[in-house]
Amino acid sequence: MADTWDLPEPLRPRARPDALAPEPTRPQGRPESLGHVNSDTEAKATIPDRLPLDRTTLIGLFGAPDGNSALLRLASGKVVRVAEGAEVDGGRVLAIDEQGLRLQRGAESVLLTLPS
Repeated sequence: MADTWDLPEPLRPRARPDALAPEPTRPQGRPESLGHVNSDTEAKATIPDRLPLDRTTLIGLFGAPDGNSALLRLASGKVVRVAEGAEVDGGRVLAIDEQGLRLQRGAESVLLTLPS
């Protein structure tokens, strides 16, 4: 009786199966548009002049067990996340709560609130 492992040629996997592409394909880049938005939807979703672009604007508030933080859009267009005590835009963040962000600039204290 022949041994079941006694084969004329050992079975080994091929290094690369013939049916595969020669090289992996890579994405060609991001599309110009992620989809078409009809004009009615665009008009309803766009509120002109909502954010003042010429000064620092509060655009987000975050509460966490280790302290609150806020998202600011600076007059330069840069968006930064700040916490209490941070120095930003020539001032210091005094407090962040559900009402907004209190910023101290010299002798002046300013409360930044979310746009309504």
